[in-house]
Amino acid sequence: MCAGPVGRPRATGAHPCHHHTPVGSTSLCRSGPSANPLSLSTQKPRLHPGLLHFPGRQKRNTFAIASCNTVIRRLGWSGIEAAAISKICKLRRWKVNFVMRVSYLVAAGLLLSCSSISTVYAANTEQTSEPSPAAAVGTETAMQPQSQAAPAETAPAPVAAEPERAAEPAPSVATSDHLVYTQVGRYLEANKKKLFASADIGDREALTQFYAARMGAALWVDKNGYTQDAQSVMSALKDADNWGLRSQDYKIPDLKAAPDGSYSLDDLTDAETRLSLSALAYARDARGGRIVNPPEQLSAYLDRKPQLIAPRTVIDTLATATDKGAYLKSLQPKHKQFELLRQKLLALRSGGNGETINIPGGANIAPGKRSPQIALIRKALKVTPPQAGPDGKPFDETFYDDDLARAVKAYKVEKGIEPPTPTITTALRRSLNGGDGISEAKLLANMEEWRWMPDDLGDFYVTVNIPDFKVRVVKDGEVVFDERIVTGSVNRQTPVFSDMMRTIVFQPRWNVPDSIKVKELLPGLRAGGDPLRRQGLVMERNGRRISATSINWYRSDIRNFHVYQPPSGGNALGVVKFLFPNAHAVYLHDTPSKGLFNESVRAFSHGCMRVRNPVQLAEVVLAQDKGWDKTAVNDLLKNGPEENEIALDRPIPVHITYFTARAGDDGAIESFGDIYGHEKRITLALAGKWNQIDVTKEPKVTPDDIGFDEYADSRRRNNDDWFGMSDNDDRDRRKRGKKYDGGLNNFFQKVLGGL
Repeated sequence: MCAGPVGRPRATGAHPCHHHTPVGSTSLCRSGPSANPLSLSTQKPRLHPGLLHFPGRQKRNTFAIASCNTVIRRLGWSGIEAAAISKICKLRRWKVNFVMRVSYLVAAGLLLSCSSISTVYAANTEQTSEPSPAAAVGTETAMQPQSQAAPAETAPAPVAAEPERAAEPAPSVATSDHLVYTQVGRYLEANKKKLFASADIGDREALTQFYAARMGAALWVDKNGYTQDAQSVMSALKDADNWGLRSQDYKIPDLKAAPDGSYSLDDLTDAETRLSLSALAYARDARGGRIVNPPEQLSAYLDRKPQLIAPRTVIDTLATATDKGAYLKSLQPKHKQFELLRQKLLALRSGGNGETINIPGGANIAPGKRSPQIALIRKALKVTPPQAGPDGKPFDETFYDDDLARAVKAYKVEKGIEPPTPTITTALRRSLNGGDGISEAKLLANMEEWRWMPDDLGDFYVTVNIPDFKVRVVKDGEVVFDERIVTGSVNRQTPVFSDMMRTIVFQPRWNVPDSIKVKELLPGLRAGGDPLRRQGLVMERNGRRISATSINWYRSDIRNFHVYQPPSGGNALGVVKFLFPNAHAVYLHDTPSKGLFNESVRAFSHGCMRVRNPVQLAEVVLAQDKGWDKTAVNDLLKNGPEENEIALDRPIPVHITYFTARAGDDGAIESFGDIYGHEKRITLALAGKWNQIDVTKEPKVTPDDIGFDEYADSRRRNNDDWFGMSDNDDRDRRKRGKKYDGGLNNFFQKVLGGL
C-alpha cells in the first residue's frame, strides 16, 4: 500500500499520505476502497492521533507537528516507540513553552533512533550468511507486480518486505478518511466563536474531549449524509414540545447534498458538530438546566438544584446507546406526577381541556332550595340527578337535593373553600367556573420543578406540598397518610428542599430560636416586662435557670441565653416533633392551636410545618421503621420521659415541595394558589424575563451587623403587623400605660407555636 522502495516517486493522483516509507517499516497509511471515511475502524490511522488534533496555535505548532510526523514516518509504528511518542503528542493543549516542546520531541526522536538502530543491528546479526543468488532472485520476483519481469541484477531482499501495490486514485473530499482523524476536532476549534456563542462551556469541553478520544471520528454523519442514529436523535429533538421543552431551542442543521449527490467536508462537519451540541442542550434542559441555580436566580427558599448529568457522560452514553433518541427521552423525569402533568399539557394543547361551565353570580343557595343554577352546578360536579323525586314524579333539576349537597360540601373541603358547608357561595361558583383552571404556564412551571426533584424519592417517604397545605406519606407509590398542615407565612416562608428524617421526639421542649429571641422577645424585655414568665418560658445560662428581669438587655446578647418552653398541654410543639436536620432549621411538629387547620389558606407559622394529627403520622413512620403498633406509640406518649428522642433505624426521605398543580388519586389535576410567588418566578424564567423576577432572600438574624435597637424597631420600618398587633395598637397601649410585651400575648394565644 505505502511500502514502496525508498526513493520511489509517488504516483500521480496518489493519496497525499503515500510518502517515502523505508522498506521494512510498518506503514501508517491504510486507506482502501473499503475504508469507512466517517467511522472508527480497527485499522491503525495514517498518523498518530495525538499529532493530528491541535485545537489551537496551529502556526506555532507547525514545526512540532512536522517533527513528530517525520520521526514516526521514518521509524515506523511499533510497540514502545509509538507509546513514547504518544505520551508527548496526545497533549492537545500543551502547557509548556515552545522550546520545551521541541526539546521533548528531539529527545523522543533520539530515543526512537537508538531503538531503530538496535532493531536493525539485531536483524543483521540474525543473518549468518547471505542468501543464494537464486533465493535473492526469487524474493525480488515476489516483490514485483506480476506484469513486470525481474531485472537481471537485484539487491539483497530487505527483511519483512511487503508486496508493492499499484497506486490508488486520490479519494474525493467527501469520502476522504482524513475526516475520521482530523476534521471534527479542528472544526470545533476554528469555529468555536460561532458554534459556542450560546452553548454551555461544559458542552464545548465535553465535545472537544469526546472527539479527541475518537480521533475526530464522526457520530452522526457519513459520506451519504445523516445516519439512522442521527435521524433518531433529530426525532427526539423535534418532539421536545411534548415534554414541556421548546423544540426551537435545539437547532437541527440543514444538510444539503451537491447536485451530484455528494456532501462537502465542511457541511458534514458542521452538521456533526451542531447536532451534538443540540443533543447536549436537550439533555441538560430535560434535567432542569434552564434554571441552573434556583436559590440564586429565583428565591433562596427554593433550595433545589437541577439533576444534571455531566455533558461528557451524556455524549459517551449516546455514542454507545442502541436507540439514541430513546436515550435522550429517558433523561426526562420518570415520576408519575410529571407524566400526569405532561398528559394534561398534551390534552390542553389539543383542545381537550374539558367543557367550560359558566355559573352566573347570585345569592347563596342552601340545600332544599330551587334555582336555575342547580343544574349547572350538578353538571360541573358530575352529579347525576335521580330519575324521580320523593313524590314519584320526574325529578326537578332546579331542586338542591341531598346528593348534590354532599358533593358540594366535599368539593369545598377538598379545595379549602370557606365555610366548608353545603351552601352554594360566590367562592364556590368562582372555583367551578372555567373548567379546572389549569393553564399551560402553570403546567410548564410545575413540570420544571419536577426536573429538580431527586430521581429516586424513596420506597417510603414523607412529602409536604406547601400550596395545598398537606403532608403525605407514600409507600411503594401509594399514599398511606394524608393530613392538613400549617406552613410558613409569606414573610417567613417554609423552604423547599429534601433531607432525611432521623429522629422523632415525644414530649419535646420548644427551644426558642435566635430569630424569635431577637425580633420578638427582646423588645418586650427591654420595655421592662417579663413576657417569658407570663408565657411559661424558661431562661437558662450555662445550665442554670435565671430570671430574665435580672439582665440588662441593652448590654447583653440574648442569643447567649437558652430560652425554652417545657413540655405541657400548651407547649408550642405539642406532644411530638419530627426532625430532619437541615440548613433552614425547620421541622414537622404538633401544635395546641388546632383551630387554624380549619382555614382554607394555612400560612401562619415561622417556617416550620404543624401537623393536624401528628400522633398518627408518628404511628405510620414507626410502624415502617421499627414495626411498632399504636399501643407502643401511645405508651411512649403517656409513660415516656421529657425530650424522649427515638432514633430511626433507617433515615426516611422528607421532600418539602411547592407544586401548584397536582394530580389526585383519580388522575384529575388539582390547582392551588401561588402563595409564595414561586410559580410566577419560574414562569418568568422559562420565558427569559429574568429582569422581571423578584428574587427573594431568606432572612438571617445578624445582630452583629445591625444594632439591637434596629431589630426592635424593624417592624415599624417595614410596616409589619406582628402577631395581630398593629403600630397604632402598640402606640395606644403605650398611651394607656400598659406594659409593652412586643405582641407576645397575641403571639402565643392566637398563633401559638409560632413555628
